[in-house]
Amino acid sequence: MKKHFLILVMMVLAIGNAQAYNYMVMSPSHHVLYLNVLDAESHTVGVTYPYYASGSYYYNQIKPEGDLVIPETVTIGSNTWTITEILSHAFYDCQLTSVVIPNTVTAIRDNAFYGCPMTSMVLPNGVTTIEAQAFSYTRLQQLTLSESINTMGDRAFSCTKLTDLTLPEKDIPYGIGCFSNTDLVTVVLPEGLTVVSKEMFANCPSLEQVVFPSTLTTIKDEAFRYCGSLQEINLPSSVTSIQGNWNPFRGDAGLESIQMEGSNEVYYCENNCLIERATNTIIAGCKNSVIPDGVVAIGAHAFAQCGLTHMPEIPASVTTLGESAFYGCLDSGSFTLPETVTNIAGSAFSYGHFSTVTIPETIHTIPYRMFAFCQWMGEVTIPASVTDMGESSFLWCTKLKKIYVYNPVPPTVNTSMIYHSFDRVPRSATIYVPQGSLAAYQEAPGWNEFANIVEMGLFPIGTEWYYEIENADGSITYQHLEYAADTTINDDPVHILVRINTLYDKEFSTEKSYEYIFESDNKVYWWNKDLEEFTMLYDFAAEVGDECEIKVGTASLLMHVDAEGTVDYNGQTYRTLTVSDPDNLFSGIIICGIGHETS
Repeated sequence: MKKHFLILVMMVLAIGNAQAYNYMVMSPSHHVLYLNVLDAESHTVGVTYPYYASGSYYYNQIKPEGDLVIPETVTIGSNTWTITEILSHAFYDCQLTSVVIPNTVTAIRDNAFYGCPMTSMVLPNGVTTIEAQAFSYTRLQQLTLSESINTMGDRAFSCTKLTDLTLPEKDIPYGIGCFSNTDLVTVVLPEGLTVVSKEMFANCPSLEQVVFPSTLTTIKDEAFRYCGSLQEINLPSSVTSIQGNWNPFRGDAGLESIQMEGSNEVYYCENNCLIERATNTIIAGCKNSVIPDGVVAIGAHAFAQCGLTHMPEIPASVTTLGESAFYGCLDSGSFTLPETVTNIAGSAFSYGHFSTVTIPETIHTIPYRMFAFCQWMGEVTIPASVTDMGESSFLWCTKLKKIYVYNPVPPTVNTSMIYHSFDRVPRSATIYVPQGSLAAYQEAPGWNEFANIVEMGLFPIGTEWYYEIENADGSITYQHLEYAADTTINDDPVHILVRINTLYDKEFSTEKSYEYIFESDNKVYWWNKDLEEFTMLYDFAAEVGDECEIKVGTASLLMHVDAEGTVDYNGQTYRTLTVSDPDNLFSGIIICGIGHETS
């Protein structure tokens, strides 16, 4: 039997905007309710808020609190009115702990119970419509939606304490983020559902399992964003549309497996990667992904914040990296982009933990925020092919100390206050530039803000040399040298050379060592391992008749310059010094700017 009760106060809508209701009544739980007439002929009303002024609901009114019971009907004069809706903002931010909603209610409008700390609420079977944020920021723990539901608004139950959710066995349009920021652990999506809406379960950190129905065809962007406890994704073969520009599993750092039950013509899963067939593009990956050969592109946000502790090997087939493709990679080592990559979108490696980065010659522009917020990066190598530095490309790289730039023409730097390519990069960082381009960099906008700009040697990192050495017994040893990297020792810019001695070639190594050298005032110093200090190796400025002391191990040699000349190499002429020493250990020809002809 329906409950009826008499009106305490009847008020007619006043002139102006002061009142927002037609009637005021007392509920069975002794709360004042404010009603608006929805249909005078059918005698239907909706519960509304009492007053609106200065942007504040319930202005100068006492907000309902505690346990609220809303009746099915109210009697006003000789008429009985049925409550069929909870109107917009009706109980916005009220301190309600529980609510009984009558079975006559069919619609709950936007923000109706927003911010109420209620922990329980039974949704009537007759409710067909729940609008945006109707129950956002409540403390509801359980929710069962009946078959009568036809519409669910954006973030209707967002930021609640939901741990138990039952959805109707039907297909309805769920709003953006309708169950986001909840405490759900397991989600069983019902048969009949065809679309998982945008951000539907985003930011659910406790979510461990999702069961997908065989009727599902579409997953919209960021549907399961930042669900850090989610470990496995098993998609049905019915899924034919991953919509939007965002990976639906972006930021799921605990995700270990992405699989598809069966296959379809649009997508397939391989090596824990979800791949679009037509474009050979990875849509989503996880921390256990191995990028398959044949993949052409890494899609936008494909590996963003997915818990990668090391960069997966990028096969030669990959040419394109989408926006934020490896955003937040936790790899703390050195990373070299493959030369096959020719197209990189903005923020591709933002927030990466890389210590050193090498960019390939195939890149001409470093895009917007490509390495922004890589606060662990200490060194980057920019090839001669790069002509333009994008907006905020190294924003907040606060530990960047060494920047190697191989283009003799300074790449264009964005110098705007907000989008400076090197915003927050320490201006004490050392910029290494090609020989002969020091003045150009010192004058170029953006580059001229750095205090330490120095010229590099004649050869770039990666240069290799091969020597044939005749030993005392007449045998031949082949030596391979590779200019591997640069570092800093005692504030000196030191080059690291890898030396390999072999009887044949570098693939058959019998000895491998590392040499550390640097040049100052035309003198070359090397790290003497026996003395554990830098000692002079060459004096390229020496003249005929000069004598120089060098140290080999712990022994000292007095080297005499006997003659000078020139030699042509790769189209360039170098000065040579013919030297000798009493023990004939270092005698031979020194090529200035390169080193000893034989060792």
